[in-house]
Amino acid sequence: MFTLDEIRAYRCPRWKDWPAIDLYMDQVISLIEDSISLFYEDLPAKSVTSTMINNYVKQKIIVPSNNKKYQREHLAYLYVLFLLKPVLSLTDISNGISFMQNNQTNEETYNLFCDELEAALAMAFDVNEHPIERRPNDIIQTIALAFAYTLLARYYIASNKEK
Repeated sequence: MFTLDEIRAYRCPRWKDWPAIDLYMDQVISLIEDSISLFYEDLPAKSVTSTMINNYVKQKIIVPSNNKKYQREHLAYLYVLFLLKPVLSLTDISNGISFMQNNQTNEETYNLFCDELEAALAMAFDVNEHPIERRPNDIIQTIALAFAYTLLARYYIASNKEK
């Protein structure tokens, strides 16, 4: 399980941080796992596998690799996908990313996601704002807020898809 200090220090890899060279599947898996491991280290199964990535390609959630080599766009998309899949459906994630990409470049969209994720983590884990304790009411309130914000994200995605 992560510590509060680890969460507070976490920084998303920005577009420029991903390798500029094309990578093979095993390299992609290693990079993605390293970048999300803080959030999933307590899960019993591997969080990223080649089978998962290949299924996302078959389902047209991500674009196919070029000669079995993956680029920055793949890495950024997979990073977002693997972070969000415990929270949103694959369809919602894909639709949300597609909507954002209509208004900005892939690099701008991805870096904006990273900025917003870091801001959300800082806000959620700000001890000065609300001390992190294990009182039953705090736990229940946090679970209820997670549910409500997930519904709000789904609403935004669905309403933007209709436009």
